[in-house]
Amino acid sequence: MNDNEENIYNNENIGNSNSNSSSNGNDSNNGDNAVNKAKLKFHIITFGCQMNVADSEMIAGTLMKMGYEKTGSKAEADLVLINTCAVRAKPEAKVYSHLGDLVKLRDIKPSLMIGICGCVAQKERENIIKQFPYVDLVFGPQSIGELPRLIALADKAIAKKLIKLSQMKKQDGVKSDLKMKRKFKGARVYGDFESSGDNLPEKDVSRESDFKAYITIMRGCNNFCSYCVVPYTRGREKSRPFDVIVKEAEELVRSGYKEITLLGQNVNSYHGDGGETFADLLERIDSIEGHFYIRFMTSHPKDLSERLIDVMAFARHIAPHVHLPFQSGSTRILELMNRRYSREHYIDLIEKIKSRIKNVTLTTDVITGFPQETEDDFNDTVSLLNYVKYDSAFLFFYSEREGTAALSIDGAVPLKTRLARLERLVQLQMEITFDINRSMKGEIHEGIVEGIAPKSEKELSIRTYDNHVVIAKAPDGTKNYTGEFVKVKITQGFNFVLKGEIL
Repeated sequence: MNDNEENIYNNENIGNSNSNSSSNGNDSNNGDNAVNKAKLKFHIITFGCQMNVADSEMIAGTLMKMGYEKTGSKAEADLVLINTCAVRAKPEAKVYSHLGDLVKLRDIKPSLMIGICGCVAQKERENIIKQFPYVDLVFGPQSIGELPRLIALADKAIAKKLIKLSQMKKQDGVKSDLKMKRKFKGARVYGDFESSGDNLPEKDVSRESDFKAYITIMRGCNNFCSYCVVPYTRGREKSRPFDVIVKEAEELVRSGYKEITLLGQNVNSYHGDGGETFADLLERIDSIEGHFYIRFMTSHPKDLSERLIDVMAFARHIAPHVHLPFQSGSTRILELMNRRYSREHYIDLIEKIKSRIKNVTLTTDVITGFPQETEDDFNDTVSLLNYVKYDSAFLFFYSEREGTAALSIDGAVPLKTRLARLERLVQLQMEITFDINRSMKGEIHEGIVEGIAPKSEKELSIRTYDNHVVIAKAPDGTKNYTGEFVKVKITQGFNFVLKGEIL
């Protein structure tokens, strides 16, 4: 899945010791008893892909069911959770930076509860405990269902700490006083890191948007690509029941949602209890009456079936967009990556997609600088980008991740070479995207207004049915168009965005 770097998802409310917890010695999972009196506030910081955003929505729903409220401010929060991503090193480093900021907030507010969840929590739990002793909660993606119990336990520990703090003599000087406060470690409450995720509160979702929604159709991954930590942080593949997913989609459409994105580490390997495939699931959701878009990610080339292509070709609601990571254009490197397909197989898939799905948009992921990648291997990647001509691509240089098989592969590519190759790919893809965007001038597309454009309050950001972003002036500057379907005519094409006018 795509790495969004950092998506701030604010949730207000979390069990903290003021002490508002009424939990008893049985550590009940009943969230109704977790908070009483004045409502507490929580704030969630989310790093990573759409799966993490969906998990944060689930966490938010769980907390709100317990009586918590959302806040957009860390300073106002009684609990701050950082939902982490371990796919690349940069987001993981940002997590530790945020933790440094939170310890300063705790100096001001000793009752602040701090939690780390997500893939870094699963992968680096021992290091987190050692390096950040003030963290109260640590739990992985499969342990979200334990959250009410974990908060109740942490709340008790924090209450005891506050009592001890109140009984201690205030130290002379700010530094001495802070030193005294920091002697107290966090609650150190941990989730079940071996959990299979059977108790995930998938019905308790507080959605970030009122017009587009994520549905997680499966969790985990069985592919074990040699560079990837996901199978170790999210566990083995587990599909949700077919009928449950369909019912959730139907309820979203009835509630007025206009875009549904089906999520999974590898949606193509979905298997329902009755043997239903991902193509079956897409076809069934596409049969729902209404005006809405269906999107999905991410696909794995080895599992994308011809039936899926045909379902998309004749669909009413499925967006004509396929995100199909190829990672490397060299079959030799693909074998080292344990991707289990060849360059030739991938190109054959692309040809079938282009020939059957009208006006399809293609996007991809690419890694350069993988161990043993030669200049010839890299040129194979360049030639594949040139051949397919993707509308856009997520381009990365290889990042070593502890615990992955790729660490044992000899022949590391120097960082300088990796960066140089990445820059060449970026420049090539910018040229390809620019050419495609310029060629769209004059076309008319339907799309959904996602909100105000980032750089102009007078313009709107629109995502078209085929997954292009168009910036267009709002017809009426006093009206809120967010979540509305519009027709837009493309007037200009740039490297990363299209300009248009709403018809």
